[in-house]
Amino acid sequence: MSTQPPKNSANFKLDRLGALSDGVIAIAITILVLGIQVPSPHKIPESKLVDYLYNSIDPMIGFVVSFVLIGTYWLEQFMIFHFLTHTTRMFIALNGVFLLFLSFLPFPTGLQAAYRNDELAMAFYGFANLLCSLSLLWIWLYASKDRQLIQPKIPQETVNRMTKRLIVPPLFSLLAIGCSFISISLSRLVFLAIPIYHFSYYVADPGVHPVSESESSA
Repeated sequence: MSTQPPKNSANFKLDRLGALSDGVIAIAITILVLGIQVPSPHKIPESKLVDYLYNSIDPMIGFVVSFVLIGTYWLEQFMIFHFLTHTTRMFIALNGVFLLFLSFLPFPTGLQAAYRNDELAMAFYGFANLLCSLSLLWIWLYASKDRQLIQPKIPQETVNRMTKRLIVPPLFSLLAIGCSFISISLSRLVFLAIPIYHFSYYVADPGVHPVSESESSA
């Protein structure tokens, strides 16, 4: 069975969409580090540098956590794109929603670093991650519905496992939002469970990997 998309003006190649996504995600990751400010020696003398670094631990942790989360979202989007044969206007729009939420993530990252002991700031950060993970699930569900955009040789079991893997992160985000009103430190640990879950899934279940280009063109 051919994997080429039908010749229809509503079908588009993935190259430019992938390039746009990579560019937006790279900029979002770069903006994260701006939340970690380098002190001026006129305001923070050497005698107070240790205290300043100690007080900067939370912003640094927030940077690392968000960096890893954005990297995880990129990896999952990369996997989705690797399953596809082509794209449509609707998929482009849904991918744009995902990029909108992801590019917004540096703001709640900086907010929860500035208000490090505020439950609302952490809950808002969790809500932003919830939107990222839900929009990522949305684009996969659209692409895999009736196999309208994905490679026909991919087993249904693999499609189901991919769906299952993308359903779990929104649940983690909801759990982290709830934990933020109990313990902010616990909430941060829950967020770290998202990338751990994804990477452990690769190790424990290699069947989720898409077929290779040589297999799909056979």
